[in-house]
Amino acid sequence: MTHELHIKSLSTLEELQEVQQLETLVWGMDSIPTHQTLTAVKNGGLVIGGYLDEQLVGFQYSFPGFKDGKVFLCSHLLAIHPEHQKKGYGRLLKLAQKEEALKKGYDLICWTYDPLESVNANLNIGKLKAVCRTYMEDCYGKLEGSLNEGLSTDRFMVEWTINQDLQADANLPSEAAQLVTVEKDEQGFPVITEYRLDTYADIIAIPIPTEIQKMKKENLSLAIDWRSKTREIFKYLFAQGYAVVGIERIKEDNIQHYILQKQK
Repeated sequence: MTHELHIKSLSTLEELQEVQQLETLVWGMDSIPTHQTLTAVKNGGLVIGGYLDEQLVGFQYSFPGFKDGKVFLCSHLLAIHPEHQKKGYGRLLKLAQKEEALKKGYDLICWTYDPLESVNANLNIGKLKAVCRTYMEDCYGKLEGSLNEGLSTDRFMVEWTINQDLQADANLPSEAAQLVTVEKDEQGFPVITEYRLDTYADIIAIPIPTEIQKMKKENLSLAIDWRSKTREIFKYLFAQGYAVVGIERIKEDNIQHYILQKQK
């Protein structure tokens, strides 16, 4: 039997204490104090919870941001209980966040995520149609928890314009320029064997592995190699005016591609 996810905005101390417990379970590090989340909710922020049979199984936390004279919603944490991941609940929470943000007068939501986390990439870029033009090197320094262990905390900063309907995939050329050569090692993991940065193409495909957490556990040096090489590639391309605008998944090769387009 399939149970429908019930989503609502959270504001009471008791609800936010539940959020704390789920945050610790999912992220494996100290949770945000309730006095912070409670203050954010009372001052333009949001905490949205997803429930199954009255049990909190997911949440999203965001607070107001301000940059270059513009107010936006800074989306800080999204967590789904390990037993309920990969069921589409993250997308449902983000769409609920969008609706609540629009009610509060926001038209832009921004957040960061690890560009090598393919599931997050598929949600943020593939499904929500956010775009990225900013690479943040070692954004948070060293973080506790297994999800962040072993790699520098590099992040994409994505921008999600919410005062318009989600757009279908852009009509991009069928063949994007390939700057990176990938082969498989004896463990079946993808390895970058060669790459170049010079290009005049309007559309570029850049691969990432689909199982970075597994790679970290079984071949940390390879995961670090992916981090350092993709960091150089993305920072260079963003500086040249490209933006990440889409995702192309090729699961059988244990990779997926970010699609970058030259911005006019």
